[in-house]
Amino acid sequence: MTNATERAIFLQAIDEESLDDRVAYLNSACGDDVALRASVEALLDAHDRPANLLDRPIGGGQGIVSTQPAPALPPIQHIGMRIGPYRLMEQVGEGGFGLVFVAQQEHPVKRKVALKIVKPGAGSKEVIARFEAERQAVAMMNHPNIAQVFDAGVTDDHRPYFVMELVRGFPITEFCDNHQLDVRDRLNLLADVCAAVHHAHQKGVIHRDIKPSNVMVTLHDAKPVAKVIDFGVAKAIGQTLTDKTIYTRFFSMIGTPLYMSPEQAEMSGLDVDTRSDIFSLGVLMYELLVGATPFDRERLDSVGLDELRQIIREEQPPRPSRRLTTLGDEMTTVSAARRIEPARLSSMLKGDLDWIVMKALEKDRVRRYESAAAMGDDIKRYLSQQPIVARPPTWAYQFSKFARRHRTVIATFSLIAVTLLSATAVSLWQMNVAILERDQKEQALSEATDAKLKIEQFAANITRANSLVASAQTHVNAGRIDSARQDYDMALTQLPSYYQPWVARAQFFTGLQSWDEAADDYAEALSLGAPTETPSWWGTASLFLLTNHVPEYLAICGDLDRRLALPLDEPNWELLRECAASGEYEFLISWKELAELAETWLAEQDSRSFRPPPMPHRDHSNRPNMPWEVCHFITGFCHVRAGNDQRAIDRLIQASEHGRWPSDGLVDPLLAIAYHRLGNQSEAESALERSQSTIEKPPVTDRGNEPRPPGPWFDAVELRVLHAEATRLISP
Repeated sequence: MTNATERAIFLQAIDEESLDDRVAYLNSACGDDVALRASVEALLDAHDRPANLLDRPIGGGQGIVSTQPAPALPPIQHIGMRIGPYRLMEQVGEGGFGLVFVAQQEHPVKRKVALKIVKPGAGSKEVIARFEAERQAVAMMNHPNIAQVFDAGVTDDHRPYFVMELVRGFPITEFCDNHQLDVRDRLNLLADVCAAVHHAHQKGVIHRDIKPSNVMVTLHDAKPVAKVIDFGVAKAIGQTLTDKTIYTRFFSMIGTPLYMSPEQAEMSGLDVDTRSDIFSLGVLMYELLVGATPFDRERLDSVGLDELRQIIREEQPPRPSRRLTTLGDEMTTVSAARRIEPARLSSMLKGDLDWIVMKALEKDRVRRYESAAAMGDDIKRYLSQQPIVARPPTWAYQFSKFARRHRTVIATFSLIAVTLLSATAVSLWQMNVAILERDQKEQALSEATDAKLKIEQFAANITRANSLVASAQTHVNAGRIDSARQDYDMALTQLPSYYQPWVARAQFFTGLQSWDEAADDYAEALSLGAPTETPSWWGTASLFLLTNHVPEYLAICGDLDRRLALPLDEPNWELLRECAASGEYEFLISWKELAELAETWLAEQDSRSFRPPPMPHRDHSNRPNMPWEVCHFITGFCHVRAGNDQRAIDRLIQASEHGRWPSDGLVDPLLAIAYHRLGNQSEAESALERSQSTIEKPPVTDRGNEPRPPGPWFDAVELRVLHAEATRLISP
């Protein structure tokens, strides 16, 4: 092979797993170059008959001398053939020297297995040695992620075979893309592959050809399980796998270039150890994350052997996150296969995942992971959000490089410096240790004392604040408003950083319809971390909207949005009303869906002929059952937000005609909005006038002194907010 392109095409062609794939590749690589195609086919013919090559001399150290093809052997019909207790059923694979079949085992158990056998006419010393090496290598394995060997033997025509677990699956990259596994699931599979490869290394075997087609994924009880297969080019570590020598051709590379380590590209089998497999695992991880290998396949196919080796040995591939940005339109497809947005995928790869991959792909194998298990552990650390071992080059590493370049100068300087400073350093260290221990003890004692005093003071303040709040509520009930306000103010001075007194005073202000003061207190409680799911916070979204507390309004709406996303196991009318009263805030769930949900709840309530008494009672969930007329009002409210104006009018009229709901006029601004959007301007203006009249009506009083609004305080707030919204729409 004097032509570099010819060598590259030959090396890639022998790696194709089937004759159809090889022909397709040759058609693409050779094109219309008849001479190149003939030369490569001659080499492939010689390669497929290695028995002749073993007896030929090496031509000048430049490659394998071409020979005349051996006489063709009569074809063997394998399907239906019996080998021991196995009957061959279908061929599922073909390698450089072996055929793989699905076989039916007849006894001692009936099951389907995978049977691998040497090709007819390929029984050279090298092929048989490599086949037996693979058989022995796989037989030594006992790992759930390595295909298990059941049996081995020799056929009547003296061809070795072995029987192993039938793995019906897909290459790991194809499986992950077909099932759209996310990055986390892909990394979990890869961690299992690392464990399997580490097991092989412990058994003394290097795989040397880890690639997607040699890592199959199948489903066991709906769970994906990775299986490492094809130890056909495995190399024994410190031992002989068989009693025959594995012959490696001069000037050839063992493995697949796209996944090959730099030391494999040196084409010296003596210099390959377990870290070569770690490099290949890094390429596999790269492809699982990015959807492409570190080096472009088309580029490696187009260069000569020497340039291909130089690329693998010397060129630094881009980081996965960087390679992702170069994919162009393919980036959308890659991200979709991982069920993530392109920008989020790029952000996810930056940092830890980049460094794990690049540590495995180090050109200097000393700087790679020391074992496949170490790489798998780092992947697991990433998945559990723990610090990873792989880190960017530190100042210590860069200093070590500098030290190697200036070894003599640094050694001399270090000797002098150590001699002068060692005695002083030891003395200072001992003194610092003693001082530090003393200071730590004193600080710990002081902190413990301060903490105890703070706890005692906080407990006393809570007791006093609760007492003042209770006193204030007593004053409110007796109509002593000034005294109540004084007690609320004193409670806040006791616990200004605790939200509960602020909430209590805010509710006091709502009873006085002092909306601005109530909103200020609710805002302060919100800033102190008060939970907003309790009934004391009903209506606060409308209150903040009325008083122009925009950040607090958005915070309450965000909490409502999160609550909407939770499963609603039972009707939650209060939540729907809170959302509807939140103005024009856009929730993640559409109002069309929420309006239909309200109708569903209403239908369930009507189907039970449920008509609650004037005062609501509680069911087993401890949630107050909403009165019938309020449910109709909330349903109509949702239809207004959804734009279902006629349905909204029907429900709102039903609610107002019942007569038991004390919040007069609350339906009017909603009716005004719905009538206006339907083009019924007279009805809209009439409803708006009724709403204005309700707002201007003097509040009802009790005990003959203080005003009391009809219904809960948030009804009055909602009325004002909705009236303003209707006014802007009808009379801009």
